[in-house]
Order: sequence, then C-alpha cells, then structure tokens
Amino acid sequence: MDIDTLLHQLADEHVGDSWDRPEEFHHAGDLTVVSNLVFSCPDPSEFSECSGVPAGRHPVHVGVVRTHDTETGRETPAVTLVLVPLAAPEVIAEAEFEDAVEDYQPLGPDLGFLWDATAMDAFAPGRPRPAGLADLDALVARVEAGLATPDGAGRAPAWVDLPIDETTGANLLAFPVSAEAALCLEGRDADGTLVALLFTGTM
Repeated sequence: MDIDTLLHQLADEHVGDSWDRPEEFHHAGDLTVVSNLVFSCPDPSEFSECSGVPAGRHPVHVGVVRTHDTETGRETPAVTLVLVPLAAPEVIAEAEFEDAVEDYQPLGPDLGFLWDATAMDAFAPGRPRPAGLADLDALVARVEAGLATPDGAGRAPAWVDLPIDETTGANLLAFPVSAEAALCLEGRDADGTLVALLFTGTM
C-alpha cells in the first residue's frame, strides 16, 4: 500500500460531515519533534498535547479541499486532515484509531498550527523570541503572508513551513482551515504501539 491510498482510506473513515472530505493529498513537509505535539489555533485559550511521537523529523501529510468563488474566480484551500505516520502505510491501515485527549483543540478562525510544545513555548510570556519574530502576532502575519503568496503553479498554498527554534530545529507547519476545532486521534497496532497521529476536524 502506498501513502496516497492510505490517506484516501483514512479520509473515508475519519473525516466527518462537519469537515469536508479532502479532494487532494500532499506531503506538506517534515516536522521536527522535540516534545509533545499540538494542533490548534495560533493562541488557544486551552489545548491538549498529543504525546508519544518520538523525537526527530517526521513527515506530515495533509488532505486538502478547495472552494471556488464563481464571481471572483478565487480559489481557497482548507486542510481537513493531517497525518503524522510513524509506521508503514499498510501497518497504519490496520490500526485502531481512538481519541488521544478526549477533548477538542480549538482551531481558526482561519488557521491551524501543527508544532510541538517546544516551538509553541517560544511564544509564551517571558521566553526569548525566535529571530525576526517579535511576538505571536508577527508569526501569524508571516504565516498569512506565506499563505497569500501563490505557489509555483499559481495556486494558493495549503501550508507554510517556518523555522522556530534554531537550537532544537523545531519548526511550524501552518494550514488554512475551515473547522472550529480538531480531534487528535492515535492509531495503534494490535500490540498497542503508536503507529500514527491523525488530526481531523469537528464541530
């Protein structure tokens, strides 16, 4: 099984009616993981960390749906599925997925940030800021500028990848989203080993 087939299967099984089923799938880049993962809006009032992903660089795959404004011709992408695979696609395909935190992660209104707690903490009060980013507003502005810049094919990007912590290599993958909240689902094999994290929308 290849990763594209797996992503189609996971979209069929886990993307609910409240978030549109993806029409296209992409490798959005690699995320450097130092600590627990968070997928939420840029400045959530509350959030839960998704644990268990080993430290290192991990690929991140996304499912994207695009809406079209018939009057302006403008195309707007939204990411409705995010997969962090930790095993081969055929292993993940057989995994059981369950809610990792039994709570929702607030998204939006237009952005979802996937980063680890180390990168997120760089914008906590009293912490030294990453180079060139005075505060969280500056980070959001840079993300929005990246998402507003057409890609090589002239299409609106569905993600941006920004470095956050030079010491650890922690980075941020940011996406346009259309849901109010996300679920963090853990995929585990028959032995209980974590083989993937899957983020989908809810509400």
